[in-house]
Amino acid sequence: MYFPSEKDIWAKIFFYGFLMFIFLIYSFGSEPFGLQFITYNSLFGYIITGGLLGILIWIWFRTGYYVGDGKLKIKYGPFRWTIESKDIKKISKEKSPFTAPSLSMDRLSILYGNYKEISISPINKKELIRILTAENPHIVVED
Repeated sequence: MYFPSEKDIWAKIFFYGFLMFIFLIYSFGSEPFGLQFITYNSLFGYIITGGLLGILIWIWFRTGYYVGDGKLKIKYGPFRWTIESKDIKKISKEKSPFTAPSLSMDRLSILYGNYKEISISPINKKELIRILTAENPHIVVED
């Protein structure tokens, strides 16, 4: 089953703010001041900006979590993780602004393997927890 990532207001501000910033720079910008390693109106600048926009859009629209066949698959744009549900030891709720494969600060922290931890933010957290605990009843769930 697929669970898309929850997108909170801070992620939306960052995403749309960055898009607006790039649009304004390329629409109304002039020659930058000082020493610039990459100018925005050079071929290399277009390639760098296009790459950054591509990765950002890929992350925005392709962040989600798949649960099934005894696995939790995490997709965060170009990045992928696969966790066996039998390896999950604990799931707890957390609020954190630090980087993780999620687009919200309201997250689930998953402890798995030998002291490995990852944070995710599915829209339907209760259903994801229910499916994972059905596959592995030994998972400890903390609120």
